[in-house]
Amino acid sequence: MKNNNLNFLSLFFVVFVCFGSYAFAETELEQSLTECKSLEDDQPQQAITLAESILSHMSKEENAVIYGQFLGCAAWAYANNNEINEAQNKATELEALSTQLDASEDKVDLLRRTGSIFHRTGNRIAAVDNYQKAMDMAESLNLKKPQIAILSNLGVLNSQIREHELAIANYYLALKLMAELGDNSYQAPVLFNLAITLNGEGRYKESLPLLEKVEAMITDQWPDSRVAQVYSGLAVAHNALDSHNLALAYIEKALALLSKESIQSIEYYGTLVAYAEVLIALDQAQSALQQADTAWQYYQLDENREQLLSVNNPLYALANVYEDVQRPLKALAVRKLAAEIDAEFQDSFNKEAMAQMQARLSDSQQRKELAELKAQQAKDKIELIAAQHNRQLTLMLVVFGSILVLAFLFWQRRVNKRLHAISIRDSLTQLGNRRAIREWMANRKFPQPPKIRLMWLIDLDMFKHINDQYGHEAGDEVLIALAQTLLGCTNDQRFVGRWGGEEFMLITDDISKHVMSDFCDHLLSAIAQTEINYMDKIISVTASVGVSQMKGTDKKAWHEALTTADKALYRAKDKGRNCVICGDIKTP
Repeated sequence: MKNNNLNFLSLFFVVFVCFGSYAFAETELEQSLTECKSLEDDQPQQAITLAESILSHMSKEENAVIYGQFLGCAAWAYANNNEINEAQNKATELEALSTQLDASEDKVDLLRRTGSIFHRTGNRIAAVDNYQKAMDMAESLNLKKPQIAILSNLGVLNSQIREHELAIANYYLALKLMAELGDNSYQAPVLFNLAITLNGEGRYKESLPLLEKVEAMITDQWPDSRVAQVYSGLAVAHNALDSHNLALAYIEKALALLSKESIQSIEYYGTLVAYAEVLIALDQAQSALQQADTAWQYYQLDENREQLLSVNNPLYALANVYEDVQRPLKALAVRKLAAEIDAEFQDSFNKEAMAQMQARLSDSQQRKELAELKAQQAKDKIELIAAQHNRQLTLMLVVFGSILVLAFLFWQRRVNKRLHAISIRDSLTQLGNRRAIREWMANRKFPQPPKIRLMWLIDLDMFKHINDQYGHEAGDEVLIALAQTLLGCTNDQRFVGRWGGEEFMLITDDISKHVMSDFCDHLLSAIAQTEINYMDKIISVTASVGVSQMKGTDKKAWHEALTTADKALYRAKDKGRNCVICGDIKTP
């Protein structure tokens, strides 16, 4: 009996020691991983050394998730160390490892990490693939927090390829998820990126309150360049909304921060152009011209062309400055360079996307081809002669090339159609967005008298009150219901889309001045009769409408009609709401 007790105690001791050693090893790995992540941005070479040391003494089978996290740390550090090939090799290995894992939050994190590394190294096709896989899995597992980070990544990626409406939709969805979870970990960068993108789209009423929120979050730890971007964004928004003195104060603060840098960046010269726009608004044309000339000298230099391609084209704003200070020839020269930059960006992006797509297809096909070739050689090793082998190999390459080209063309067509459909659709109301409105008009003939092309700018009355009283989800339901009502007012000669926020735009080609009054009554009545049943409460709405006539199909005619409709809309609001004001149309 005594011997049995001793044997049991010995076994227990061995198990205890082994378990303790395992737990200690796990703790050491986690500590090393934390250290690696802390080094990967600011001291990438040290992070590489640490990660490679761990990876060389560890197998994937021991702990695939931790192994993958060290791969991600090494890849990101290589990217920050400008060792792009090494970074992409590690990202490819991480991608292969992630696909072998079962669905889990860890797998979602590794897929997002893979996407961010490909994104960082310029492989946008691979980045989108991995972001989408991570998003799909997070949604299927109902993991909302990881979705916030993925949406933020997608927003940045869409901005870089100038799909700004998609970027805005991603940012808004990320904010919605943050509000649901009460988690503001990503609030500052998401608000900042959203506000800057809205500024670029001219949606200043939306961007200004967001930028003010970001300003309140600024701490001493923020880099000067990021703080300057916030101040510059505030200046642009205030200037557009006629608060010119406030805009001047913000733009001067931004320039003071950017001037600390030993070498001025392209952001500095973009801020100079914004400064010139503020000076014009303050009737200081000569000073504005000096700032514009400084920026123009920088933009013209060949060594700065790469920087122009890496940001949203700032030359159009500079051209507008020259037009405002009566320098038409310079404005023309700037617009010419702007068009060249746009064309070069599109060309380089298309080539880059095709090369990345080809590489991913080739990697997959090459692995398959190698396996097939080895099997064939093993089977026919004795019988095959050199001539037969060469003919079969040639045929295989021809077939492979043909399949590859067809697959690529088919895939590219589907992707382009899908991206285009997404890019012209408002994600909440499912109406067309601004791009869809312009495309609809571009594909139609201008109406012949007595019919005229009319722009109807429709804005919900007291929409903020609905959000405050019932909540933003109720506001969303109101927008969805109103979208369906307006859709019911259309036909093949009318088009309705969401203009932004609670504003909608209706374009009509079949209404003449003689029947405008009847249509106005019908439109207001249809909106007023829209009832939204939300949580056993009936919500009714009205709208104010501004109308203008489009005199042509060019860009100038569009802007004139939009300005007139917008002013008429404000007059409708001032008049007491729930009415239609015709800006420049004399009805019988």
